Amino acid sequence: MNEYSISLVCSSIITEILETFINKTSVKDDIFSCDKSSIYLLLKCFKDTSQISKISQDKISLILVKISSLVDYAGEKLHTFPYKNVPLSWLRLYTDSSLLKSICQIYLMIDNRKEKRINRDSWQEIIRTLDTSLVMTGAPGNRRKDMIFQLIEETKKILKKELKEFNPIKRKKSNFNDLNDLIIDDAPIINHPLLKLSRPSLTTFASHVISSNPTPYIITSSIDHWPALSIRSWNNIDYLLDIGKERLVPVEIGVKYTDENWTQKIMEFGEFVEKWILNSNDDDDDDDDGGGGNNECAYLAQHDLFSQIPRLRDDIMIPDYCFVDTKPFILKLNNDLNSKVIEYNPLQDVIMNAWFGPKGTISPMHTDPYHNLLAQVVGRKYVRLYSPTETSKVYPFEGDFMNNTSQVEIENPNLEKFPLFATAQFKECILESGDLLYIPPGWWHYVRSLSVSFSVSFWF
Repeated sequence: MNEYSISLVCSSIITEILETFINKTSVKDDIFSCDKSSIYLLLKCFKDTSQISKISQDKISLILVKISSLVDYAGEKLHTFPYKNVPLSWLRLYTDSSLLKSICQIYLMIDNRKEKRINRDSWQEIIRTLDTSLVMTGAPGNRRKDMIFQLIEETKKILKKELKEFNPIKRKKSNFNDLNDLIIDDAPIINHPLLKLSRPSLTTFASHVISSNPTPYIITSSIDHWPALSIRSWNNIDYLLDIGKERLVPVEIGVKYTDENWTQKIMEFGEFVEKWILNSNDDDDDDDDGGGGNNECAYLAQHDLFSQIPRLRDDIMIPDYCFVDTKPFILKLNNDLNSKVIEYNPLQDVIMNAWFGPKGTISPMHTDPYHNLLAQVVGRKYVRLYSPTETSKVYPFEGDFMNNTSQVEIENPNLEKFPLFATAQFKECILESGDLLYIPPGWWHYVRSLSVSFSVSFWF
């Protein structure tokens, strides 16, 4: 039954994409800005698979070779531009060719199953192909993201059925709290605590946000009803792995992004959890910035995990506070004539990102141009915040690239190099599971995880 279902999905996707190509006027001409030979090959491959259920394995294998080469070619084009400047045409080409590559792989695997030749790695490779497209391009184009989700879900059903015969891995620890109980607590003493409010009314929150000088504070008792904190707890290791073990995610390697050896890598979510969360050690707690250790650290940071894995999105809810009526404004970060400014314009949609990693991950002190609600789901974090009026004392990097980031190692500052930092006024807190932290635009904030931690940020 699973094979029949996934075959129907594949056929409908091929038909729908072919129709958009044939009726060129029904879509933007973006993909047709690619070179003619690439478009010709893409169209030919789609036409050749229009009756894919009736063609031979040998022909599907030949089409797979051709479309795989097109995926590789489009991937090379993506890397020739800065990410923000990649032409939409190449993003579209990469997405559509990845979809067809996955469909060819699926049909070859269906035939293998009929002949009792089962290869679980090949089914996982299909998911990797689709996930890579999501991560690399965001899947632009009419319904392309939905198509990818459909194929991933159908593939996972087959994969889950095949893995049912095998015993699950027996873990020493079944939830992150068990791990966190073993971690040495190096939380700093809080001398300048943030204000805490228990579930303030929308009116109270709105009046604060639109005031002339909004300040950060912690909101308690407002997200306890989330499934992620209760019936589908993200503290449950097996639950997270069941949802996303084979999914590809972008991971930052290094304690913080200002380090010279910091880099990024795409890996399976299961590999990230097994290697960097479950097997991370706590031997070294003397890193340069007050925590985490000198060993390599990995962080799934500022990633839209929830559009990639909708089942996780169902475990949380956008706080009502994100929908208060905000107003545009321009904020000067200090009183100099040439002062950097932050221009805030309300977003049309709330931007959600996941932040998941072991103890010791650090977000260097920086500012963001939006109102932010940071929800702590699993674990604890130390957060320190400085007002925009303290900008000259926190020494932002010069130039355009990282001028929203401080040069100072916040918990171990070099006061000979940055003397004014010693006089900068700040607020601080330990963010606990179930807390929401409101951070206004322009406020400098530094974050260090004190344990395995899973947070969600909401920009609005």
